[in-house]
Amino acid sequence: MNFKIFSKLTLGILLVLMYSNACTDLTEQSPDSLNSLESEEEFIAALGEAYTVMGGLWGGHGGFWSMQEVSSDEAVIPQRGTDWFDGGVWLRTHAHTNGVDHGPTNGTWNQLFRGVNATSRLILQFETLRDDGSLDAELAQNFISELRVQRAFFYFWLLDSFGNVPIIDDFASVEGNPPNNPDFQAGRTQVFNFVESEIVNNINNLNPDPRASYGRMHKDAAHFLLGKLYLNAEAYGVGTRYNDAVTQFNAVINSGNYNLEADYFAPFASSNSGSSEIIFAIPYDEVFLGGFNLHHMTLHYNHQETFDFEQQPWNGYATLAEFYRSFEEGDVRLGDGQRSGLLVGPQFALSGAPLIDTDIGPTHHLTLQVDIPQLAMVGDLAGASREAGARFAKFEYAVGSTPDLNNDFPVFRYADALLSKAEALWRINPGDAEALNLVNQIRARAGVAPFANLTAENLLAERGRELYTEAWRRQDLIRFDGVAGGATRFNDPWWEKDVSQSFRNVFPIPQTQIDANPNLRQNPGY
Repeated sequence: MNFKIFSKLTLGILLVLMYSNACTDLTEQSPDSLNSLESEEEFIAALGEAYTVMGGLWGGHGGFWSMQEVSSDEAVIPQRGTDWFDGGVWLRTHAHTNGVDHGPTNGTWNQLFRGVNATSRLILQFETLRDDGSLDAELAQNFISELRVQRAFFYFWLLDSFGNVPIIDDFASVEGNPPNNPDFQAGRTQVFNFVESEIVNNINNLNPDPRASYGRMHKDAAHFLLGKLYLNAEAYGVGTRYNDAVTQFNAVINSGNYNLEADYFAPFASSNSGSSEIIFAIPYDEVFLGGFNLHHMTLHYNHQETFDFEQQPWNGYATLAEFYRSFEEGDVRLGDGQRSGLLVGPQFALSGAPLIDTDIGPTHHLTLQVDIPQLAMVGDLAGASREAGARFAKFEYAVGSTPDLNNDFPVFRYADALLSKAEALWRINPGDAEALNLVNQIRARAGVAPFANLTAENLLAERGRELYTEAWRRQDLIRFDGVAGGATRFNDPWWEKDVSQSFRNVFPIPQTQIDANPNLRQNPGY
């Protein structure tokens, strides 16, 4: 196979060039209206459309990433006085009381199906040009397989988030689905089988060199995705596939392409594209692929002075006190409280001067035993005051950053491959020695003592400490529902949330989608 090396800069340029097409509806263009592809470079340029969609999923407030995080016990957007009420949408997300008319849920649905639409249209384009002899068949097939696995990626998250969704595997037929077609919306098992078959049938056509396909779907990323599918199979109601999960994560681990960084924060640095821990990433760039603005979403307004940001942060997202306290003393993943990890305690400007917030009340000053309104982030969210809640700073916030960060987002990470394999082994045999060893590798890097044995409680907690802000927590909590042990699960109560019912394990089908398409049926319970 002839695979072209794909640099972050190249990908960024292609993504921004293709952005306007990435947001088009399935019915807006046909293959006949698209230009022929005459070179491998043009193939790669066309791929940009399929990957640009991902920039909106993990970067920015209000859609997929926000829903994954805020619906968990890891993150919350509390109402802070008159700030952040936003019609109560984020309070309901966190409390699991959101209904069918919930805007961010509809946004998540649209984002994921935008990816399905883009990949399906490109698959048809490539297949049409291949079949009429305009393209080299082998070269075209490599790119078609890549697109099919990328589409399976979007469907994996649709399966996880919504359960029963339409399977659109033929762009040309989308307009022709009659309103009375009972097969338009697939059941969860059918969606699971579709995702599995798309990956299995195409994985061997993908690039085996992750560096040569950085930011694109390659063979290791497909193995990781398939491993995640099997790890969650029982939670999806399609039976246990833990042995299959082990096989897939072994393919990643034994490839020799990755290793744990000595520095936990290295995979999240501003210049992290060379990290040996990143399997699959979104290559955000302040010029070519913007939208990653976690610094604005979480930091206090006055942290602008700490990092000399071009614009002021929004003072929104924070973690729960219970989640913050789940870290052991000395755990390096907590960071220093000032510039990395989870920010707590007195905060300072870039000059070293205390940050001042004159709107913080006098009780806060007395607690800190200071007579100035110094900003000090506190882990407790009681009252949801302006300084309440540890803030997320696992990703490096470079001094002078624009609203768009340059950090690539590691969607699939080697540490998660180790933890996921360990969990699959543990579910097969709770006393498995290799599972314990894998988890203790993660803990050794974190600077904390090894576990003597694995339990549901400590395994779930360790995943939370290692993977916070990486959009896995909601899925992890659901997967551990019903497993013996004392760990917090998705439907358990936590701060500002009562016990919720198990139908909340999937989001509702947005009512606006049902109104627009009578083929769609609502998920039970909503």
